Amino acid sequence: MTRILTMLMLVLPVGAWAAPVQVTLFPNSAQVEEVTAVTPTPGEEAGLSTSILILPGQADPGSLRFGRLADKATIADLSWNTRREQNQSAIEPLNRRLEELKAQRSAVLSELEGVRGRMAFWKAQTLPGEKTVAAMRELAEAMGTALREDTAAAQALETRLEELNTKIVWVEKEIADAVGQGRTVWEVSILVAGPAPKELAYAYTLRDCGWAPLYRLEAAPARSNIDFSWQAKVWQRSGQDWSDVRLLLATMQPETQAEPSNLPPWEIGPLQIFGKVMAAPAMMEMRAGAADEMLAAAPPEPVQVRHTTYAAWDMGQKSLPAGDTRIFEIERGAWPASFTHLIRPSLDSKAFIQARAEFTDPKELPPGTAFFFIDGAMVDQRQFSLSGREATLFFGTDPLLTCTTTLNDKKTGEKGIFRQKQTFVRQWTLTVRNAADRPAQVRIEEPRPLPRDERINLTFTAKPEPLKEEDPQILAWNSTIAAGAETVISLDLRLDAPEDLPIDPGWRW
Repeated sequence: MTRILTMLMLVLPVGAWAAPVQVTLFPNSAQVEEVTAVTPTPGEEAGLSTSILILPGQADPGSLRFGRLADKATIADLSWNTRREQNQSAIEPLNRRLEELKAQRSAVLSELEGVRGRMAFWKAQTLPGEKTVAAMRELAEAMGTALREDTAAAQALETRLEELNTKIVWVEKEIADAVGQGRTVWEVSILVAGPAPKELAYAYTLRDCGWAPLYRLEAAPARSNIDFSWQAKVWQRSGQDWSDVRLLLATMQPETQAEPSNLPPWEIGPLQIFGKVMAAPAMMEMRAGAADEMLAAAPPEPVQVRHTTYAAWDMGQKSLPAGDTRIFEIERGAWPASFTHLIRPSLDSKAFIQARAEFTDPKELPPGTAFFFIDGAMVDQRQFSLSGREATLFFGTDPLLTCTTTLNDKKTGEKGIFRQKQTFVRQWTLTVRNAADRPAQVRIEEPRPLPRDERINLTFTAKPEPLKEEDPQILAWNSTIAAGAETVISLDLRLDAPEDLPIDPGWRW
């Protein structure tokens, strides 16, 4: 079986794959930069030569870009063809596994032969007549002990041998399947005018690759900070292992529109539905001297690289086998934050733990899955993203802080000599209790009643007075409530309007 497979692998053609030297992963694609030595074939006309590149089947033909060629050579033409090729990245590890299993089987067979030899030796022994009865008994006992031990060892080795033979059969089957399946690749013929190149630097867009952010945010109110960590889950299914490549993770696919769209006329008429135009996949232009830059040493820790429309994180030199999913750490640190308990009594009585963080430099964190913790306990898992110099985050509720709403008065009626007015009266109190053994910073928010008609006369009072907020629709109070204490807010609303004006007192009524 092994000889047949070996001969089959030698007969089938194997394409020369270039090893990527730099990869920029976007959420759903990759930009791969490669440098490879080529052996040009002279063309039929003088001054022309042809070189062949093998690219993964997921490569986008329209995205292929080349670096500057040496000695003023230029690319005169490109042609793309697809063909089937062995999946060497799948076959090679299977061959290594097969060799390991066969080496283990040889070791087990050698040990088993030794055990069987000792057993045959003991069985061939005869008891000499000149020995005493005691000596013969001692020899018989030694023979029995040795045979029992060797028999048990032989049985264990035979079981291990059966297991290895079964594994070898399975691996040989997997190798045969991998050889038979193959994969589709692009064979790119490059026609070069001028001196034939010895090396080509190029880049292309690759599908079936990407990355997704994973975040962990743990609130530590006692230390007034948030412990933050950002990891990247990366994957690639190119069919080729990426070994020691410079890996960059981009936060978003860059826009490729280089020219403004035409300004359409403003036409007013029946409503028409227009389909959304999707942007074409992005592709970078190779820089002059790209080979030298791509082979330069990368920084040992992730470093943010800003571009015009997106940011990228330089992860340094990484290896990523085909089909594998790996986790790489991007950033870890502590965010200084101020904590408070946010209560909105008109919605419910819960106190939400709110953290506000401000940053010296702007943050750009792409959407991803985040796990939220507080003091070591997980409270939530949700989508998270951040852009800017500040963030407001929530870490669940505090059961030791509650708010009770008590309705003291609620009336609706008419007044006046001729009953030409309608009146609404509402009085209520908010009582916030802190059952914890430490003081709590609390912010209470209520909707501000807003008249939407000049004929509505509204009177509203609150004790204590609310803060002056930038948002005119919000009433807010900040308070520090001692351990085991409470604070009370009294609210009084009164409005009247003409009798013939229909009044909707709103959802808070």
